[in-house]
Amino acid sequence: MSSDPTIERWIGAVLAPQVRVPGTLASATAVVPPRDYLAQFPPALVVAFGRIPGGARSPRRELQSVRESCAAAGHAAPLVACDLEQGAGLHFDDATRLPPALALASAALAQRDERSGLDWLVAAGALTGEEALERGVGLVLAPVADVNTERANPIVAVRSFGDEPPAAAQRACAFLVGLHRAGVLGCAKHFPGHGDTQVDTHVELARIQRSRAALHEIELMPFRALIEHAVDACMVGHLDAPALSGEPGLPATLSHAALEGVLRAELGFDGAILSDAMDMGALARFERRYARALAAGCDVLLCPHDPFAAAQELRAALADGSLSAERLERAAQRAFALRERQARLAERGGRRGAERASARERAALADALARASLRWLGAPWSGAPWSGASQFDLAASAPERVGVEFESAWKAFASDARPAQGTQAAALAVAVLEFGAWRGSYGLTPDEERQLRDALSGGLERHRRGVLLWFGSPQLLPDWALNDSRLSVLLAFAPTPPQVRAALAALREPAPTSAATSAKVGAARSGSLPTRIG
Repeated sequence: MSSDPTIERWIGAVLAPQVRVPGTLASATAVVPPRDYLAQFPPALVVAFGRIPGGARSPRRELQSVRESCAAAGHAAPLVACDLEQGAGLHFDDATRLPPALALASAALAQRDERSGLDWLVAAGALTGEEALERGVGLVLAPVADVNTERANPIVAVRSFGDEPPAAAQRACAFLVGLHRAGVLGCAKHFPGHGDTQVDTHVELARIQRSRAALHEIELMPFRALIEHAVDACMVGHLDAPALSGEPGLPATLSHAALEGVLRAELGFDGAILSDAMDMGALARFERRYARALAAGCDVLLCPHDPFAAAQELRAALADGSLSAERLERAAQRAFALRERQARLAERGGRRGAERASARERAALADALARASLRWLGAPWSGAPWSGASQFDLAASAPERVGVEFESAWKAFASDARPAQGTQAAALAVAVLEFGAWRGSYGLTPDEERQLRDALSGGLERHRRGVLLWFGSPQLLPDWALNDSRLSVLLAFAPTPPQVRAALAALREPAPTSAATSAKVGAARSGSLPTRIG
């Protein structure tokens, strides 16, 4: 096919290249689309990554390079999307890091009434949006709409707002309201729902076994609610949902029935449909996946493995008729509309700039959310305030190999938690459930759990009381931890800096005891996420 500037402009609009700082899990070096690609196929959207194992590194320089290349070629700057589920601090080192969604849900439930709790979620969304906009990000790839009903889900877990569809939907909508208030777009993900899956789609295709009726009742409820709240984009997961697609083994990303039939026709979504990252392992065996995803109903294809190769695949599909020019144009127009919508929203948000919080107020909100999210389970913890290294005996930490970020946040305390003597001391065990892209599993292995329990048992024999500090989903709390009358469990949800700081502060203070304790224990033991904790 000969060069056609209009076709090339449309192709550029539907492909969203990634922009990465050096040192991410996916690349040791910086990743920026080549200048000649940006000139020939100007993107309407790029996806920024600043997340590194030790925390974050701002992708400002890389994004500026993209903007300059586009300007030099006479093209508009692309809309920047970024996965800011835990605040802008997840990818920008000069921004505020927030607790994960499940911890935010727990913090909301700790408030005096439902309205006050939802206000906190709106505030979390607004803080995320304000800091995103200040750093040039116009589309936040959140909120997560997945209802996490699979206890050992390797990719969602604490990223979900809960395991009860109505509550998860309500919380996701509150977060979206905050994003819009700040002037940025939001994206519901991962359609049709990643919460009842047992594999990580970064590695392989995940199947959802539910019936069509059950999918509408559970997985699709948050998406329906977010669409009613005018969510701007919807991200499709690489999920095999035979009840929707009619074809077992076919990802929703490539399913016309799932995208046009369900998301568009049944749920009434008219915004931009984004694919999950196209370089994920779940799509590795599918040929011509870019052309097929567009033909199926995706409008923007995120993170192509090779932008030039993806563009050439689309040109070839146009030439052989497997992709129509009309479908390509319609997808491109939705991508352009997304960029224009964000510009209008940002202008309204900018007019409210005087209302924005100071850096100190933002940090205070993040810390308050983290503190409010914590839950004491098991035996009441009523010890005296922490008074130094003699108070705790660090009996165990599992797994032994934890992430760099947690290790850094925990280091100062762990160095002081030396073996202690006397009845005033308490055993302390730390369980760290790390998860994330490409890990493929979530939770402690049987060996890790056995080692944790054995070490903690020794500490309890020495000191007659102890604390298990659980940085993970409450769904995976073992029964033995909740049934030992000598052991208190401090649920901290995730091994991230806000949660570590909050947990260390909680260990230094006596925990409040109340009638709510038994309800908390019951909720955790039933495997429920904290939709009813507190």
